[in-house]
Amino acid sequence: MTGGLVAGVGGTAVPRRRRAPGRAVPVRVVVTVATVLLVLLVVGAAMAAGVRTFDVRTPSMGRTAPVGSLVVTVPPGQHRLAVGDVVTFVPPVAAGGGTAARLPYTHRITAVADGAITTKGDANGAADAWTITRVDVVGRVVAVLPGAGWVLRMLPWAVGGVGVVWLLTGFLPGCAGRTAARLVGVSVVLAVVVAVFRPFVALVVTGVEAGARPVADVVSTGLLPIRAVGPAGASERLVSGAVGQVPLPPGTDGAVAIAARLDLTPAGWVALVVLCAVPLVVGVLLARPRHRGGRPAGTRDEDVEPAGAS
Repeated sequence: MTGGLVAGVGGTAVPRRRRAPGRAVPVRVVVTVATVLLVLLVVGAAMAAGVRTFDVRTPSMGRTAPVGSLVVTVPPGQHRLAVGDVVTFVPPVAAGGGTAARLPYTHRITAVADGAITTKGDANGAADAWTITRVDVVGRVVAVLPGAGWVLRMLPWAVGGVGVVWLLTGFLPGCAGRTAARLVGVSVVLAVVVAVFRPFVALVVTGVEAGARPVADVVSTGLLPIRAVGPAGASERLVSGAVGQVPLPPGTDGAVAIAARLDLTPAGWVALVVLCAVPLVVGVLLARPRHRGGRPAGTRDEDVEPAGAS
């Protein structure tokens, strides 16, 4: 048989629908697989064409490429490298037999003379200590994706933590309670990952300028606006990648402690509170016992006394 009857509301017979044998694969599965394959194809083609991505981990480029950004580069090809281009390169071998840090840098070209290229970070006070040639250039930056670098760094830890939560809560009885526990567990995992990596609120002190009115040079390395507060209470508001100066007490000429405090607009604070409260509210709603037809969920038909029975 491929069908049958079940009792509906008020005793009405309602046809029961059964899945026909040999039913086709659900459309959502086909769409998901096709999307994944398309993404892999596009990424593979881009890599074959020389497109590369680099995670920005230092504040040297300021607001152009803040910490946690992902820069996308293409091979220079026939493009003439000119002053103002932002390029990713590997420093050459240093004079005297030593080697500079053999890590990729992303800086802006400030001068080109006889094949020698001078570079400098937008937030740095001086040009780089080396000159490079076209051979040292890995690629020319064509796009900057703010925050994408943070996502790539945190993703393995977040996925691993969510997987552990999913396994541990799989033994809990009841779909609603299990879903609520998973929601809370995932929120805790994400909160821990964020607390460790600090992608939202952070700063770096790049130097201290001593003198009659000493100041600390600071760069915001988080995604959200902050207020950099010095030991004397003086402060400056900074957005992601912004460079600023915080006044210091007279006589300061060494290491200082500058605090980074979240500095949102009233609308931003409201949005943040709502975002943080959503998992808690949803978890409470899912954990509450549901009622169907005026009786607690899970009550059997034989447990309900018919109306008018004595």
